[in-house]
Amino acid sequence: MPKIYRVVGETTTGMKFRLEVVGEKPYDAVEKAYSLIGSRHKLSRTQIRIKEVSVIPPEEARSEDVKILMNIDKVIRY
Repeated sequence: MPKIYRVVGETTTGMKFRLEVVGEKPYDAVEKAYSLIGSRHKLSRTQIRIKEVSVIPPEEARSEDVKILMNIDKVIRY
């Protein structure tokens, strides 16, 4: 069952971030954070520093996208 992870960190450019992502394991959440931050701000993985990864309950999530993903019963991939 997927969980909601809060990923907190900063970049070498001085930007701080806090993301909420869905994943099976903390490793999946970190990979998603690298992907999102890197693509949005044109940064490489070496420029992104992850400080904390923690599991949060669905009630504590702020992101509407994450809440919607947690309510899906089944995902079909083609």
